[in-house]
Amino acid sequence: MAPKLESAFTMRAYLSKESVKLDGIKSGPSRLVLPITHGFVQGSGLTAKVLPGGADWLLLDPSTNVAHLDVRTQARTADGHSLYIHYHGVLKVDDAGSKALAGAADAKSTDFGDHEWFAGPVIETDDPNFKWVETTLFVGQGRYVIDDEGSAVEYQIYKVVN
Repeated sequence: MAPKLESAFTMRAYLSKESVKLDGIKSGPSRLVLPITHGFVQGSGLTAKVLPGGADWLLLDPSTNVAHLDVRTQARTADGHSLYIHYHGVLKVDDAGSKALAGAADAKSTDFGDHEWFAGPVIETDDPNFKWVETTLFVGQGRYVIDDEGSAVEYQIYKVVN
């Protein structure tokens, strides 16, 4: 029997306009470093603020427009517990994605399912009430959010269950 996905969290991370781009590294791909400024994690009884200091070290293959994600960020709950979130993923960059990543004036929010964009978050925490996240396999689906706070990536994160 195939596993099922159970909704667990929504994570939104706002990106700094101060990104770093390195073209033509390692025989062709580009590296785009997108610092994370703030955001949130909500769901499964957990609410936490994403803290500054994380980033996505995205590797973009210009021949396929496929981005390989390498994200590390951290968050803190209102009662002072910490989360560390690390994920790899794959994103097929389309026109909407190019605009969002470039901070274009005409960039718009998208919906889950508009892009082929998936990630596998690994979560660590010192919160005794949420230690179960350290022994759970998660998969996330991404979208772009453009709002008054800026440009963000948002994931609907699912727990893999029997």
